[in-house]
Parts: sequence; C-alpha cells; structure tokens
Amino acid sequence: MNGVTLLICTHNGAARLPDTLRHVAAQQVPAGVPWEVLIVSNASKDNTVEAATTLGRELPVPCRVLDEPVAGKENALIRGFNEARYEFIVIVDDDNWLAPNYVGLVFEIMSAHPEIGILGAHAEGAFEITPPKWFEEFRAVYAVGPQNNGKSGPLPDHEGYLYGAGSVVRKSGWLKLLDHDFRFTTSTKRGKIIVSGEDVELGDALQLAGYKLWYDDRLRLKHFMFKERLTWHYLMRIGQGTASSQLTSIVYYFVFRHPNLTEARFRQLYTKRLAWLASQIAKQPANVYNAVFRRDREELTSNFETMRLLYNFKTSLAQREEAVRVFRQVRTLQDRLAQTAGAGKAAVR
Repeated sequence: MNGVTLLICTHNGAARLPDTLRHVAAQQVPAGVPWEVLIVSNASKDNTVEAATTLGRELPVPCRVLDEPVAGKENALIRGFNEARYEFIVIVDDDNWLAPNYVGLVFEIMSAHPEIGILGAHAEGAFEITPPKWFEEFRAVYAVGPQNNGKSGPLPDHEGYLYGAGSVVRKSGWLKLLDHDFRFTTSTKRGKIIVSGEDVELGDALQLAGYKLWYDDRLRLKHFMFKERLTWHYLMRIGQGTASSQLTSIVYYFVFRHPNLTEARFRQLYTKRLAWLASQIAKQPANVYNAVFRRDREELTSNFETMRLLYNFKTSLAQREEAVRVFRQVRTLQDRLAQTAGAGKAAVR
C-alpha cells in the first residue's frame, strides 16, 4: 500500500548508524502518512545487527532489522525491496542524513506521479575534514550536488541517471521487473577499485518497463564524507570502478536507441565503440603519459578523466563476450515486457 519505507543497507555500519538514525527520528511526517524503517546488515563482521536493533527501538515508527549474509549491495537491496511494506522505498545509505521533511515530500511526489520509477534527490556534502581543493570539480563522483541541471521534473527519456543515495524506488515497478525475470548484472565490490552500478542498472531497467526517472530539488539530504574518502587515491579508485561497471549501461544505451537490435548488430556497434575509444586515447598522448606515470599528482586533475578513458577501453576490450551475455539478458527482459504490454492492450480492446 502507499506509504514510505526507509531502506538502510549497511556493511559494518555500527558506528555510522547513530547519526543516520538520529536524522530519521527527526522526520516531521504529516498525519496519515504510513512509514517504516528497514535496516539490512549486509555481510557485516561487526555488531551492526545488535546496534541497529537497539537504535531501532528508539525510533518513533516500526523498525525491522534483517541480516543479509551474501555480500554485495545489490543483494541487500533485493532483500530490502522484497521485504518493504510500502510502495515508496527510499534508499538511505548509512552516511546519509535526511532533511526533516523527506518522508512527507517523498509521499507527496510519488503519489502525485505514478509514472515515476525512481525519484532522485539533492545531496549536499558534509565533511569530517576540510575537503581538498579538487573536491568541487569531482563532487558528482561522490553523489553530491544537484542532478538534472538542478531542474525538478522528469529526466529526458533514456538520458542520464540518478544517484542511488537518497533515491526512491517504486516497489510495484520493482515487482514488475521481477515478474519478467529481471536480474542484476552489476555487483558492488570494494577492493583496489570500487565497483558499483546497481543504481544505474535499476534505473535503466525501470525505463525499459515504461517508468520515468524524475528529480526533485526540494528533496534534500546530507552525504557525510569521512576523511578516508577525501583522498586522491580514493577518488581514483572510484574512477576506475565506474569505468569497470559501465558495461551494462553500454548495453542499455544501444538497446534504447535501437529497439529491435539483433545480436549481430550489437556486436558491430560494440566494435565501433571500441574503435572510438581507441581514437580518443590516441588524440591525447600527453594526458595518457600523465595518467600512467604521474597519476598521483593531485594538481593534474585531467588525470582522472584520462584514467577513466584508459580503464574504460581496457575493460570494454576484455569484456566483449560478457557484453554479449548481458545484451542477451537485457533483450530477453525487453521482449518479455513487450509481450505483456501487447497482451494488456489486446485485453483492453
């Protein structure tokens, strides 16, 4: 039923949850708006479950705590989406501090626009230490700042994406995808590089199912940055990760622009893209040299985009057959959704 579930997925988040839940407790929710808090501990090795259970008892609304043992944020999200009681599911990272009117605004916007599959918000930065000079240039990498050029309303069809932090997923849209055998192809991993992309993939899949991506600048939250994240090394890890996780986005990009795309044609388009990436690399030998041999020089901010370009080409080249596998999966989903839509139109007639 219509209502708001605040879904907090956390890994080893016992120390971060108190501030996050303090802002949850401060929500000023209009009378008659049902809401809940759902905390999913994802393969945590600390006392996250115990801490969350204790903190949850102090909240003014029902709070459930689940333990998802399979690592990967996508697994925590799947568990949370399936367990949520309400239609509007807010993805709250354990370093997100919601503004007091968040739940009320989510209910208002999502109720008024049933076409919204995912609603995005404006995250403002909050910092443990003074951010480095380069932070403002790369704030979008940290999911900080306005989206959709600050314009509230729908994003252009099949253009752009929304940050996962603070976003709102329509549960009936999620269930529609499950009914048509949707499965994530991206997985969140944190090692030498930080790989993610489940938020972008879910947005693409919901657009394939006929929903829209929407941004509202009134939705505000703070995205707290611990000092460990405010280093050039960490930024470069994120950059490598976004380059590695773009494969699924490439598939959706081509499928959206060529609705009847065949596998043979996809292979051709993918090869042309590899050639284009190679040509872009060849045009900037000086930047490539800096990105390879002087990558730790923070004043050379162009190294970030050059490194992403190099990593993009490297992973795209290595993952050609994986891209074809993902293409088959996406095209199958597209066909199943189209068949259901066609059957629905026939029934109406």
